[in-house]
Amino acid sequence: MNTRKSTYHHGNLREVLITSALEILKEGTIQDLSLRALARKAGVSQTAPYRHFEDKEALIVVLILEGSAIMQEYMKNAIAISDDPVERLINLGISYCDFSQDHPAHFRLMFSGNVEDKEKYEALVEADKNGSEIVEVIVSECMKLPNAPQIKPEIVRLACWSLVHGLANLILNDVIRDDILIKRDKRTVVSEVISFYTKTMFEK
Repeated sequence: MNTRKSTYHHGNLREVLITSALEILKEGTIQDLSLRALARKAGVSQTAPYRHFEDKEALIVVLILEGSAIMQEYMKNAIAISDDPVERLINLGISYCDFSQDHPAHFRLMFSGNVEDKEKYEALVEADKNGSEIVEVIVSECMKLPNAPQIKPEIVRLACWSLVHGLANLILNDVIRDDILIKRDKRTVVSEVISFYTKTMFEK
């Protein structure tokens, strides 16, 4: 049995539980995550998780918020690299895929739809808003370029998100069978795909 009783005290139980929850998600699926399973994984009593999480959904909300904060940090660092709007949008897409590779459990949970009513959680609504605003600012910069497509910015945002989210999932789930990812670095491939799409849209 995996036990962590010697690695925590009451002051860091919450952190141990969060780490254990992420390990469960890495090894299995959201169906494998429960407060009872979490207690077993962390090597604590069955009641210990309830000191910090009311139920499974409360735990999921905490994990999503943690993932959102990490992803937004990736995004902010990415757009700080360049002042060019198109390059900033490309870097934003690459950072999204980087996050999915570095934090797969967070990534899968954030887009799993396991929180039925996000509006119940003000922090989740705020996190979504903050993440969206980062993208909106960069897309708005690109839409001011001479060769920007004459369509609504929200359609451009959805198109870009669809591309990078789909690409991130294909790589993360090992769906791509082409040898392109065997012969070449994943991040290079991601960069080239996103660059091709973005420059085709804004640099005709």
